[in-house]
Amino acid sequence: MTQLSPNTQSTTTIVTASNHSELSPIEAAIMDACNELHASRQVGDEQGIEIFTDTLYSLLDSYDATDGEHHPNPAWARATQRALALSAMGNLEQAISLELTALKYADTPRRKEISSGNIADRFIRLGDPASAIQHFLDAQEQSPDSVPVLLTGAVAVFEAGYKDHAESIFKAILRTPDLLTPNSELTAYLSMDPRTRQVASSLDSGLTLLAMLESMYRDLDTESDQGGAS
Repeated sequence: MTQLSPNTQSTTTIVTASNHSELSPIEAAIMDACNELHASRQVGDEQGIEIFTDTLYSLLDSYDATDGEHHPNPAWARATQRALALSAMGNLEQAISLELTALKYADTPRRKEISSGNIADRFIRLGDPASAIQHFLDAQEQSPDSVPVLLTGAVAVFEAGYKDHAESIFKAILRTPDLLTPNSELTAYLSMDPRTRQVASSLDSGLTLLAMLESMYRDLDTESDQGGAS
């Protein structure tokens, strides 16, 4: 995957899943293609943009043709997956509109959390943190401990001028150090999402988390070197 530059203003993001087993094969492929497209747009890779845009349209056609790969709630799933793709393409207003439609069909707390969190993220990228905060609160109501929701909320309140609130969110994350593992969502956001890194770099608790992240990577490098030498 193309690496994103840290501490850079960005209108792109990353897409994660708390449990990859909840994704169908096409959904997993859409997530990967969205991340590649976000990364390509971040660095201005025109060839990558074209390739992964075409890939997403092809995947969406397959997803629609199978009614969301036989999803139990295809009305929600198909709208959400297409909104993810539109978001990765930079069509944020269309993505928000479609995700609001998906939200009407969200019939479980998890689906409501996903849609509300996605909407919050897109309002941040549109430069409207006030609107993002409301949808962050809706997502948090459904899943108070969701790492993507908390980090989206931290960025939203920080950009709205509530630095102390953002600090409180990062402090809460720090109280659960087990969240920071090599393949966790927290690691993905701190490593790959420029907005999260920028906000973290502006907060005491965020700087602590970034230092823990770097320490973890050093430990992994050391273990890798030792393994290679044995």
